[in-house]
Amino acid sequence: MKRTIHWGLLASLLFVAPAVVVVQAQQPSRSKERAQPAAKITEEQAKKIALERIPGEVTDVVIEKKRGKNVYVIEIQSPEQGEKDVFVDIETGKIVATD
Repeated sequence: MKRTIHWGLLASLLFVAPAVVVVQAQQPSRSKERAQPAAKITEEQAKKIALERIPGEVTDVVIEKKRGKNVYVIEIQSPEQGEKDVFVDIETGKIVATD
């Protein structure tokens, strides 16, 4: 009896496990779910705009949502001001804020 139960469990695992793998493979990855919004200005344009406001060296660029708008967050290392963030609207290219 125990042997029949063991074989039954083993057989069910052989049929269920591949189905679980297929279902997981068909689910979208987290990175696709968090796809970046389409920008009307490029990252390079945003860097140029930010560097006009705060001269220095760009150390990082990411897109985030700030005050209800998608913005490039341009991190600049400035000799005069230290590390600063410039928030550039991805649609208009206007500077929303600095930090």
